[in-house]
Amino acid sequence: MIEKSRLSCSVLICSRNRPHDIMTFLSSLKTQSSKPNELVVVDSSDQPLTEHAPFNEMCRALEHEGIAVVYAHTRAGLTYQRNQAVARATSKILYFFDDDVILAPDYLKAMQAVFEANPHYAGGMGNVTNDTYKKPFIDYTLRKIFLLPRLDPRGIFTISGMPLHPYGSPQSAHVEVLGGCNMAYRRAIFARHHFDERLGGYGYMEDVDLSYRVSRYAPLFYNPAAQLQHMQSPVSRDKIEANRAMFIRNYSYLFFKNIYPHARWRILPYAWSIMGLFVQLILVRDAAYARGYMRGLAEFYKTRLPSP
Repeated sequence: MIEKSRLSCSVLICSRNRPHDIMTFLSSLKTQSSKPNELVVVDSSDQPLTEHAPFNEMCRALEHEGIAVVYAHTRAGLTYQRNQAVARATSKILYFFDDDVILAPDYLKAMQAVFEANPHYAGGMGNVTNDTYKKPFIDYTLRKIFLLPRLDPRGIFTISGMPLHPYGSPQSAHVEVLGGCNMAYRRAIFARHHFDERLGGYGYMEDVDLSYRVSRYAPLFYNPAAQLQHMQSPVSRDKIEANRAMFIRNYSYLFFKNIYPHARWRILPYAWSIMGLFVQLILVRDAAYARGYMRGLAEFYKTRLPSP
């Protein structure tokens, strides 16, 4: 007998040119001890996934398990694709995963149990177990001093607006930050919010933006019992300079969009964090990082993305 949660749930996947990675993810989805009601795949690959026989076979196998499969091929852009996935999903709980993650068999079961027992939670996430986010001690210390992203069991935002991720913590927690590789929200929040399509490319920090806005008025949770691995696929990733430019540009945009209008004094910790990114270059010793940060700041302050 196929087990399904009392609270309907949809799994939403956005993909681009990663047929091998998404097949690995779908294989882990098929082994879930509690099956989702629906799988929504929004694909922007140059060669649509539906032209790959193994993908079609996997979709048929999932449908045989009682999982409705919805597929759409759209233009590229992570935030756009995620909004398209939300528009097509029909369940009460929406799970967003990167296409390069591998779910432990009880991931959905563990997450659904928290949602069902705690109707006040608007969203939550599980635990990345493969140490992707761990940093050397010196790097961690610089991150802490300059209010930069790092691991922290509190899962909160620093006063500069940078996210602290609780990955690796064994303790359940109320958090403010949800990570994009695995986050879930009640569908109801999307009557009020959407992923910000002004964040170009693959939308660096789109997860930070949405969780910041939702956490201002509703609680979120971290559940260490819901485990997965984030494999950080090298396919379809920007080069270092472009990646760092997008990071600092999007961070600046989100700071001035979400934080500065309500607390102008926080421009000081924002500037402190920006300085910290450049201090980190002493450890990185890669000119591409410096070029990326300079380019991203120039692009942001030249164009200043329009206010939402």
